Amino acid sequence: MLCALVATGRADTNAPPKRSDTAEEPPPESGREVGLFPLIGGDTDNGFGAGVIGSVAVFDKTNPVYLWKLDFAGFYATKGFPPTPSYIDAATTLTIPQLLDDHLRLEIRPSFTLDEALPYFGVGNKPPVPATTVPSRDFYERLHPSLSVLTRWRLSAHWFVLGGVQGTFNKLNAPADGTLAQEDGPTDPFLFKPHGVVRFETGLVYDSRDNEVAPNSGQYHQLKARASPHLGDALPYGYQQYGAIARYYTTLVPRRLVLALRGVVDLQAGRVPIYEGSRYEETSAIGGSLGVRGVPAYQFYGHAKAFGNVELRLKVHRFDALSRRFVIGFAGFVDVGRVWAHITTAHPELDGTGLGLHWGIGGGIRLQQGRAFLVRADVAWSPDARPVGAYVMADQAF
Repeated sequence: MLCALVATGRADTNAPPKRSDTAEEPPPESGREVGLFPLIGGDTDNGFGAGVIGSVAVFDKTNPVYLWKLDFAGFYATKGFPPTPSYIDAATTLTIPQLLDDHLRLEIRPSFTLDEALPYFGVGNKPPVPATTVPSRDFYERLHPSLSVLTRWRLSAHWFVLGGVQGTFNKLNAPADGTLAQEDGPTDPFLFKPHGVVRFETGLVYDSRDNEVAPNSGQYHQLKARASPHLGDALPYGYQQYGAIARYYTTLVPRRLVLALRGVVDLQAGRVPIYEGSRYEETSAIGGSLGVRGVPAYQFYGHAKAFGNVELRLKVHRFDALSRRFVIGFAGFVDVGRVWAHITTAHPELDGTGLGLHWGIGGGIRLQQGRAFLVRADVAWSPDARPVGAYVMADQAF
């Protein structure tokens, strides 16, 4: 299996913007900036296909922050006959950053995902991953359209309060003799029934970055709590999720080299649906394009996750074209993390003993177009990779 995946997930860089300009941006001008980047790729599990990522941002010359921005991403893959999809991922995010005299940032995000090849080998940090996967045993299908409305309220120059709600419809399918159906089906009567999950969230953010698209300096820290109510068969899962993310950026060589650091802890309690056990925020934790790169996405399931990233970002060339600034650069990174099956009791039979770290190392290319659109292409190797992970996405990983 070639673990080369084009991803359209959501990065965690979209936080309350600043009113200051940066050395990477031209002087503020009114107008519209459109960024587009085509995608092509896939893997033997999800199939092969094509898509696009892009954004439309509108600026006012009196303010370097955009008035509003529409991000969009989509990918369609098939394993054979083109009208029969094996993987669909589409999302649109509308961001209005300075409502109510710059006190409110509003983000509305509808999305739709169909994934016919989500892996499941068991819960914990040391699941029995086979050398060769078998679709009828090791994979399941999940359909999950979603709508989220998120707000960020300004308390002071660098402090913000989060508030939001997300609703998701879920439909899972898996072979009756597969690992998921055999291990979790008997104890979860709602697993393979269509159901909803509604999550309310709140949190606190500290943000002193000089730029939200490509930070050169500053810090961006977040504490977040989520709660999903249990309301009968329609909303069968009642659980809580608590997350802490710390990010730090510093310039090592002016206008050339930036060091970016991130640490993440994510805890879940209550009746957590099995598919959420591999995720933090809206994406894979120990694996994938926004977590521990190089490790296959959604492979490790547990109620406690911790990981960190170290990334060096080198800017090698700047040029002007199409009435906007372009910046080309490279990045090298090391990601490392771990998962635990449960947060209150130890399960060495599931998690193993010792550090048990999963890690990946790699690098990639960065292309920033204008003030509001950046594309990255990363390749990462990990002892867990088969044989490498490759990702093309909008925005930095963090």
